[in-house]
Amino acid sequence: DGLVTTEELKMLIEKVGGCMSEGEARGMIRQANKDRSGGIDYSEFRKLWAIVRGEEEDELEIREEFRRLDLDKNGFITKEEMLAVISGCDYFVSDKLVEAQKCIADLDVDQDGQVSYPEFILVWKYRKQ
Repeated sequence: DGLVTTEELKMLIEKVGGCMSEGEARGMIRQANKDRSGGIDYSEFRKLWAIVRGEEEDELEIREEFRRLDLDKNGFITKEEMLAVISGCDYFVSDKLVEAQKCIADLDVDQDGQVSYPEFILVWKYRKQ
């Protein structure tokens, strides 16, 4: 039908040796699906795939920012790691725990309480300005 669905995206990621949860796949489709068709068309897929593969120019900057926030280097950013980063930052003047929770909620596409790199890069690239 010309559209990539959540299930097809998951299968593709598995074929290239990756692993993606249902929630992450659903979130990726939702973020990339600019025309709200329920799946992503070829142009939306090409842009998404370039991001996933790290072919975008600013992907190195995004990866470095993720590494900076992933304090234990396990591939996920947790609320505790976000709080540790925010605590050392003078920019946040209100309740830093609330700010950390809000940051994680904004980035946590599959709502599992932590932020993976695919979630991070998708929100970074596709967030509404």
